Amino acid sequence: MITVITVIPVSPAPHAGRVYPLFGPKELNHYEIAEEMTQALGRPVTYRLVSLDEFTKELQNRGFGEYTGQHLRPVASDYVNGVFAGTNDVVKTAGGKEPQTVRECVTRNRKYYEDRSTSDFWSSAADRPRSTRVLRAQV
Repeated sequence: MITVITVIPVSPAPHAGRVYPLFGPKELNHYEIAEEMTQALGRPVTYRLVSLDEFTKELQNRGFGEYTGQHLRPVASDYVNGVFAGTNDVVKTAGGKEPQTVRECVTRNRKYYEDRSTSDFWSSAADRPRSTRVLRAQV
């Protein structure tokens, strides 16, 4: 995972050239995430485990374009293989702020969860062909 620290309350010097694995203070599985979303939205949200092929097909059925599928399938595979497992306090120690919880994030972005047309939002942003330009950020 690549992340740029954009707001550093102190000198950026200690972070220059550093790579931080980003987790959070609490690890949640998909069932726990669904429960947090249920609490934030005030309506049931469920998680159902599906195969990667079924996941990819469902993305297509919901109108997501090929670029979104090409990105999310490996992410889903990495999740299954434990790539994102773990906890740490990097967000707080490097960024100087408490990380947002799932419930806080869903509450803050509620409109995207309540409007069933949000797949248009994702496909319009994520499925446009990208240039080969590489963006680099220096701290």
